[in-house]
Parts: sequence; C-alpha cells; structure tokens
Amino acid sequence: HSAQQRPGVLALLLLFVLVTLFWTGYEQQGNTIALWADSFPDRSVDFGFWQAIIPTTWFQALNPFMIFAFTAFVVALWPRQAQRGAEPTAVTKVALGCVGLALANLIMAFAAWHTGATDKASWLWLLAYFAVITLGELYLSPTSLSLVTKIAPASIVSLMMGVWLATSFAGNFLAGYLGSYWSAMGKPQFFLMIAGIGALAALLVWLIGRPLGIKH
Repeated sequence: HSAQQRPGVLALLLLFVLVTLFWTGYEQQGNTIALWADSFPDRSVDFGFWQAIIPTTWFQALNPFMIFAFTAFVVALWPRQAQRGAEPTAVTKVALGCVGLALANLIMAFAAWHTGATDKASWLWLLAYFAVITLGELYLSPTSLSLVTKIAPASIVSLMMGVWLATSFAGNFLAGYLGSYWSAMGKPQFFLMIAGIGALAALLVWLIGRPLGIKH
C-alpha cells in the first residue's frame, strides 16, 4: 500500500518545488514591480477635461481587483471547455499558470527595452502585466491546491496541504533574494530572468505529470 502511495507523494513534492518557482516570480509584484511602477512608467492620464498622475500604490490594487473580476470568467470558461471535451487537465492548468508568469514578465521586458534614459514607458504596460499574471494565478493556485486533495494519500492530506502552503513562504523568500539583483542588472534582463523561471517551471510541470502518474 505504501509503495503505491510513493509516486503520488513524489509527484506532489516535485510539484511543490515548481509552484514555489511560480510564487518567486509572482511575488515580485510587491518588490521590483513596485519599484518599476514608482520610477519608470509615465503614470499621467489625460482625458482632456481631467488630468492626473496615477499614484504608485494604486497599481498594487490591480491584482486583487482582477482576481475578483476574472474569477467569474474563468469559472464559466472551464465548464464550457469540458462540454466540448477541451478543458485542460489539472497539470496543464498549473503549467499554463507558469506560462502566464513568463508572458507577464516578457511584457515588462519589452516595456523596459523601450524605455530609454529619459523616456518613460506607458502605464498600460503595467496594466497588461497585471492582467496576464492574474490569469496565471487563477489557473495555478486553486488547481494546484485541488491536486493535493486528489493525489495525496488520505492519511497525510493535511500534512501535504501544509507543505503546499509553505510554497508561498519559500516563494516570498526567494522573491526577495532575486529582487536583490534589481539594482545590479539591466531592467530588461531582470524581467527576462523572471520570465525564464516561469517558462522553466511550466515545462517541468508538464513533463513530470505523466511519468509520475498525474494525467495531463
């Protein structure tokens, strides 16, 4: 019985490592993304009759707002895909979440590349970043949590759930470590590094599914 449980536990432990990589990039929102928002984008808005400068702190509200706004769309999308037999499996959803992290940071790398010594990037780049990374979170976070209850042996579900929650702690810790390179690296290169982490995590999540008994 214990031998039959090992592949599922091993799969979850490997998945936890890869989810940690997602949180490492995701948590840059409160770190390097906040620094970028403060110094690099043009935060002015002009509607002709009204002009203003968007406060830097407002960008930190975009992710929770978009979670609220996008959840209904995602929840409605998956059943429609299921009716057509096209709904991604749980592992594929987790991989797509990591792809979202990679794409969001590619957007920021592109914005940083177009920002010169005196020019500023449009704040709309940040809006696009938050939209993509929020969709990635909605694909990864609830799905990976659900996988714990499906794969973990019943006797250690609570323990494995605690380990899963610890991925957020580890991700935050690593996010701070990577953030220490913000001042030393070019901004496009920094965002490309985070995008590379997301892409690597997506590939590995997809690859480990079948040999470890998790269906794609």
